[in-house]
Amino acid sequence: MRVWSSKQVLWLFALAAMSMSLAAQQPTQKEKLEQRKTQLQDEIEVANGILKKTQKDKELTLNQVRALDKKVRARQELIRTVQAQISNSDREIRRLKNDMARLDGEIKTLKEKYSGMIREAQKRGTPSSALAFVFAAEDLQQALKRLYFLRQYSGFRQTQVEEIKALQAQKAQAILALEAEQGRKRQLLGQEVAQKQELVAEKSQQEAAVAKLKKKESQIATEIKKKRSEMQKLEQQIQRIIQDELKRQREAARKQAEAKNPGSTAQAGSSSEAFALTPEGAALAKDFAANKGKLPWPVERGIITQNFGENPVPGTSGVTIKNPGVDIGTPSKSQVRAVFQGEVSTVVRIPGANRVVLIRHGNYFTVYSNLEDVFVKTGDKVSTKEAIGRVAADPETGESTLHFELWMDTNNQDPKPWLGR
Repeated sequence: MRVWSSKQVLWLFALAAMSMSLAAQQPTQKEKLEQRKTQLQDEIEVANGILKKTQKDKELTLNQVRALDKKVRARQELIRTVQAQISNSDREIRRLKNDMARLDGEIKTLKEKYSGMIREAQKRGTPSSALAFVFAAEDLQQALKRLYFLRQYSGFRQTQVEEIKALQAQKAQAILALEAEQGRKRQLLGQEVAQKQELVAEKSQQEAAVAKLKKKESQIATEIKKKRSEMQKLEQQIQRIIQDELKRQREAARKQAEAKNPGSTAQAGSSSEAFALTPEGAALAKDFAANKGKLPWPVERGIITQNFGENPVPGTSGVTIKNPGVDIGTPSKSQVRAVFQGEVSTVVRIPGANRVVLIRHGNYFTVYSNLEDVFVKTGDKVSTKEAIGRVAADPETGESTLHFELWMDTNNQDPKPWLGR
């Protein structure tokens, strides 16, 4: 037989307590669905804000149609989320009904046992008077035994009565919980109907907007050409900035190597496109990579109106536009914030992209463009969620869109999988 030491026992207790604590901290499926529903409702609200902001402009824009598309897709997911909540509610109602049936069975069994005990006592002819029953004993020892029996018998009966009361209280709670869950389900069903009605109206609005755009193909073609040119210039500029940073790092590494070994043949012009990182830079890059899928959004509220890569252009047949990052529609004058701690590599003004801030996180870079105001300068250390600027608003349409990019060395990445939500 294995003998556990006191340290091992304490360690096991600590591990068990930690496991219970972690389990308690994990959100339930019900809580996750409620959180997602809140997020989707916020996305729809942001889309509505973007559309209301631009309603004064009679000329329909691509961003307006993209906002409508995002709104429809968010509404569709919201309906699926509500339907999942209804399914959860159905399961909870079934569980509560099963609990009530079990409690009814247990109460019935206890009552039958209690009634049987009373009947058995009556059959044996137990004197109605407890005192007479005790005094009818033949000697003192028998009297004491009878007195002990009566006490035990009375205690057992009292215990059974308390058990019946406790089960009845549990049943009453189960009834209240069932009524509350049934009320919640009715509310969710009402939400589902309302959301479906909203979706029908929004789809109709979306179809009308796309049809309107199709009548302006030449104007759209000009807008696409301009947008492609702006994107290309932005990407080239960012690549140059990163290449310059890479050269500086190589030169610093060469000088450091020469200082340690005067005869070193370290090459500053290596063809490698990976950064030479200091221990601090390597640790920062590792932390950044470990937070993939958990980085905060660069704005507090917003919706992605244009994804990374090739995006179909509404109102056209098969025309796409390549996006090196993501475009995030956001309320006017929204503050832009760093998605992770790092150092500002540069602040630059690029035609068509307004002001651009590039932040380095080891060998990762995040890019924030279309800023109206900038609160940081080159060389500044920034922390996660620190405000670095403010999104610019289009002077003609009033639209506020942040263009956000993420690079690893000299390769740009799709930012969406890196962001939490």
